[in-house]
Amino acid sequence: MPEFVEFTKQKRTVVQGEALHLWESDADLFLEEFLPLEGWGNYSQEMCVCGEEAAIYRCQDCHGTELFCHLCMVRVHERQPFHKMEHWDSISFHSITSKSMGIRLQLGHTSGVCCNNPLSAFNDDFVIIDYNGIYEVGLDFCRCTSAQPHITQLLCVRLFPATTVDPKTAATFRSLKYFQMLSFESKVSAYEFYKTAARLTDNTGIHVPKDRYESMLRMMQEWRFIKQMQRAGQGHHPEGITATEQGACAVLCPACPHAGKNLPDGWENAPSEIRFIYALFLAIDTNFRLARHNVSSDTVDPGLNHGYAFFVEEKAYKCFISSQARAVQEMSSCSSHNVVNLADARVSRGLAATGAGTIDCVRHNFKWPCSIGDLQKGEQYLNMDYLFLSSMQSSSDIMALNISYNIACQWSKHIWTHMSAFPHQYHIKHHEKSIVFLVLKFHLPAHITKCQTSFSFNFIKGVGRTDGEAPERGWADINPIATSTRKMGPGSRHDTLDDHFCYSQVRPYSFSLTLHLYYVASRMMPPLDLSFFLDYSLYYIMTAILPSLDDLFLVSLTHLIYDSF
Repeated sequence: MPEFVEFTKQKRTVVQGEALHLWESDADLFLEEFLPLEGWGNYSQEMCVCGEEAAIYRCQDCHGTELFCHLCMVRVHERQPFHKMEHWDSISFHSITSKSMGIRLQLGHTSGVCCNNPLSAFNDDFVIIDYNGIYEVGLDFCRCTSAQPHITQLLCVRLFPATTVDPKTAATFRSLKYFQMLSFESKVSAYEFYKTAARLTDNTGIHVPKDRYESMLRMMQEWRFIKQMQRAGQGHHPEGITATEQGACAVLCPACPHAGKNLPDGWENAPSEIRFIYALFLAIDTNFRLARHNVSSDTVDPGLNHGYAFFVEEKAYKCFISSQARAVQEMSSCSSHNVVNLADARVSRGLAATGAGTIDCVRHNFKWPCSIGDLQKGEQYLNMDYLFLSSMQSSSDIMALNISYNIACQWSKHIWTHMSAFPHQYHIKHHEKSIVFLVLKFHLPAHITKCQTSFSFNFIKGVGRTDGEAPERGWADINPIATSTRKMGPGSRHDTLDDHFCYSQVRPYSFSLTLHLYYVASRMMPPLDLSFFLDYSLYYIMTAILPSLDDLFLVSLTHLIYDSF
């Protein structure tokens, strides 16, 4: 038999420097092609393709370099009002608006249907913010007998109104989504995004678009809130947004134990030797980069989240802190921890908040619902007690807790005594639970010898190689946004940070691959029950793809995805 020789296709790789040298030899060609595009380009016909009028209009956003007459330009852009159109004045091209071309956006009807009773926007002055520019448009509402409210007409065509009464400004859904994702990934500020759109509209400074920056800020805050409620399923609740419970919009850690979600029946009766499997690992930490300057107020900028995600409900939090203002911070009996001894002395001049405290999942770096709050001075026990007890409301059924804190040796002394001053709903039955207090491994050497043995992860059964430093690693992603949030009002800052925390907890896990595999499998083996696929196939798939993850994490993730359907 002849021998078969396997040939493998060699992948051609081009070094970055080599590719740049190759391009440099053709740089003149690029320049030669750029110059004609400032004028007519390669288009040589003086008449429009329709043969009726001269071709003196072009669009920078449409594909190609063709020129059109006025009528053809209007026909092409009746459904593309946010394109950059230009007019040839026999010397050069200059920008024109769709409104000056006579294009009107008719709301309340399908495209191409004339309204018998149109109503122009207030003073016929309407501005739309898109991701590539700011446009003055001619916009007509429908006021037929069956017409919807004006804001509904705008939303139906994916325009987000800046106000609910006589709106004069709107933003496209895509621009708000684009900025939201851009802020997640690059931490760009709303001011930088808006100025970019304004410069893309006119970069000469001669025809500056109308200032709608304040409207942009308000629309973005409302957009974040609506999308958060949509993801949390509140749009399907009979009572709507008003029925939202505390922490309901927070993204839960899929691997941590959640009673009724990812724990087997009878887990609470597990033998003591394996009970550590169902233990919850939490870490307490603060971040002083998330400070906020003393600008605005709760009255001017109240915010839209009222404890629905990660930040605690602000009014109740501040009221409790104020009621305990005379509480004295106990001095440290361990090393001279500045966190403890100087908690009341931290510089707070000009600041409404010196930072933020948080409760995190130690092993997977997830923020816990209703666990973040502003610090009025330093890292006071009072603040951290409130945040810890607030976060435990969503995990009150868990029987084993491993709690790490860089000053756990001091904080844990009186936590249960302090709890008696809190409202009853914040109390936890600590006598019925197995609770271990620990100090983060990196911080432990700064403690005295006694603490280094009593609060060490290395001497506790069932904690594996956990180091407790997850919150410190998590701040690396959120710290860049601090330059934008430090001068925000209280409500805007909380809503923005809630949105960023939510995204940071969704980003590591994508269900797209799972759904794609289900789609392929269902086509090959119809009919395939989704629950069967998730229960018996997902664990194997995830194990093959992510072999480094522990079994409990994979089982928990399987149940979480199954729950989402």
